[in-house]
Amino acid sequence: MSESGPIQAPKNVRHFKEPTLVPRREAVRFLWGDEDSRFVPDLIYGRGDRLAGLIYKLGPGELFRSSKTWRPIYDQDRYYYVVQGELTIQDPENGDVAVARAGEAVYWRGARYHYGYNFGTEETFVLDWYAPQDRAANVPEVEASARKREPGDYRSGRSDLLGKWPTGALKDLQDRYEQGRMVTLRKETALHFVHGDVNPVLMTLYASTEALTAGTFEIRPSVMAEVEVHPGDEVLFALEGSVHVYLPETYDWFELHPLDCLFLPEGTPHRYCNNGATMAKAAFCVTPRYR
Repeated sequence: MSESGPIQAPKNVRHFKEPTLVPRREAVRFLWGDEDSRFVPDLIYGRGDRLAGLIYKLGPGELFRSSKTWRPIYDQDRYYYVVQGELTIQDPENGDVAVARAGEAVYWRGARYHYGYNFGTEETFVLDWYAPQDRAANVPEVEASARKREPGDYRSGRSDLLGKWPTGALKDLQDRYEQGRMVTLRKETALHFVHGDVNPVLMTLYASTEALTAGTFEIRPSVMAEVEVHPGDEVLFALEGSVHVYLPETYDWFELHPLDCLFLPEGTPHRYCNNGATMAKAAFCVTPRYR
């Protein structure tokens, strides 16, 4: 407790160091925000020195924005993967808006304010990944927000493109990519790799930057993929079916069900597996380097 009372911050968050499985039911629950910013339910699985395992939820019609206490601006690469529902992210200062549905992501980089909305009819679940860490683990976000600047003049959208759409769409998209502004990332435009020879697995990378690499994979029943090793830390979430991960050096064997999380420190040899009877799908983030 501080001199003025309790601090609005999550309690008993795991510190990731070693390979760690965190079932969904064991994630720390935290309510981000206040009456002005609106409240956002968080599921916090853990935090390491480089990345965290975090999901946030928005019910139909719910939103988050800035307040005097909570200011959603972070000088990071930011990646929001939509597991369920629909997510709209808005830059209130330049008017950029990006919409992502289940299986898609919103990405941007740099210190940009962002507001989030659920204009859909079902609850939205979002994997919240970012790098690098913008504050020490012992500094609550609510304290860090107090040192952040207030948002500038509000823009509801890109009024500068009225009368120029869709003819200006390609140039606008190119500008967004080059300047690190908000974009929607989809599977059909992802960077794909076929991992392995005997039991190949399609790795779908939605984003790969100097700060993070994030993507998904699907694995067929009775398949054990070949060994992978990353020079960065990894967080893995099961999305569908039962995802298994085998560590051949230590013989550890993990089983993940939907929205369970696994942390793997850098340099950990691992194999993705599916011992179930149906297809399995997972989402992952590696930071800073994938290879």
